[in-house]
Formats: sequence, structure tokens, C-alpha cells
Amino acid sequence: MKHNNWFWGIFFVLAAVFVIASQVTSFTHFGFVSILITVALAAMFVQSLVKLNYFGVFLSVALAYWIFQIPLHLYIISPWLLILAAVLLSSGFQMIFHKNSEYKYAKRHGKEEYRTIEDIDDNNPYAKVSFGSSSKYLHADSLKSGQFYCSFGALELYFDQVVLDPNGTEVYLDCSFGSIELFIPKTWRVVDKLHSSVGSVKDESRRGTPGADAPVLTLIGNISFGSVEIVYV
Repeated sequence: MKHNNWFWGIFFVLAAVFVIASQVTSFTHFGFVSILITVALAAMFVQSLVKLNYFGVFLSVALAYWIFQIPLHLYIISPWLLILAAVLLSSGFQMIFHKNSEYKYAKRHGKEEYRTIEDIDDNNPYAKVSFGSSSKYLHADSLKSGQFYCSFGALELYFDQVVLDPNGTEVYLDCSFGSIELFIPKTWRVVDKLHSSVGSVKDESRRGTPGADAPVLTLIGNISFGSVEIVYV
């Protein structure tokens, strides 16, 4: 929590600087709204850089370029091409610099990141993250369903303290311009029914095959210009 307060303290100081700068003649042609969006993108960039969330890093840079390409007389590039480039770059960097999954899991449990952290005790949980970064630790004695939304941010969902409903569990994910990481017990069987549109689903960390009577978690929903990663723990 101390690190989180420190980060947001710096964020609001920078926001104040940008607000004052917006009144300076050389900044007035950018527009007040553009400057506020830039502050939000700067926060997204810093948070993503700290946690090595490559999609957040490249997406924030791409959106900032799109906002300022005309005022700064930069080369004009379509926003869709910029976003596509961000997706491709983040995928490439993720493959090249991918960390060991167990290390990532331990680090997140140590709460070493600048993000909000929340425990959710519900058999039908709901969470939404926009322009931010959050970790949700789920607790359920019979998880029936779940709805999770992430846009322009990063969301981590921990299922290691969850018992699935005997009849199976269906979780809905909606990820647009962001990333979702699912930390799932390796004894579960995961059924991927996600629809991806210029996005990706990564499910590569499983070792071994769950038994025929393993609990079943079905993933449904949409991924648009984002990524979903499944990490087995």
C-alpha cells in the first residue's frame, strides 16, 4: 500500500504540472483534454513498465503518438495500425523476455507491484478495471460463474483459493486494449471458448494433463486488441 500511495502521489504531482503547462502558450494548441489523456497514458506506461506488462507499455506509447502526431507534425499513422503494432510488439517481447511462471506468481503474492489489490469472496464474482492495474484474489466454496472486464489496463485473477461448482464453472472475460492473467490450479481442466479479434490467448505453462474427473473451468467472452494469459500454479 505504501508503494501504491507513492506512485499515485507522483501521478497527481505530474497531473498538476501538465494542468499548469496547458496554460502556457506553447501547450495551448494540444488541448486540455489531450493533456489529461496524456497524463493517464503516462500513468499506464509507468505501471506497465514496472511490472513488465509489454502490452501496456507499447499501447500507451501508440496512443500518445496518435494524440500528438498532428500537433507535433509527426508522420501520420492510422490508429488501428498503431494499435496493431503495439499488439505485435508486446507479443514479441513477451515471447523473448518471458519470465518463469512460478517466479511471477511468487512475486505477485509478495505484492511487489504498484497496483490495487482486492479479495473477493463470492460464488459469482464481478470485477472491472479501466485505465489501471489490479489484482483480484478470489475466494469461493462453489464458484458458479464470474464476469471480469478489463479495458486500457491490466487485471490479474487468482483462482488458487477457489473451489469450482461440481457442475462446472463458466467465466466471462471481456478484454479490450488491455491484458488479463489467470492464475489457475494445474489440476483443473480449462475449456477455452474465448473469441479473439486482433488479440491473443496464451496457454503454454501447463505441465501434465488433468484427470478425467478434474474440475472444469470454461472461459467465454471477447478479446479485442488485448491479451489473456493462463498460468497454472
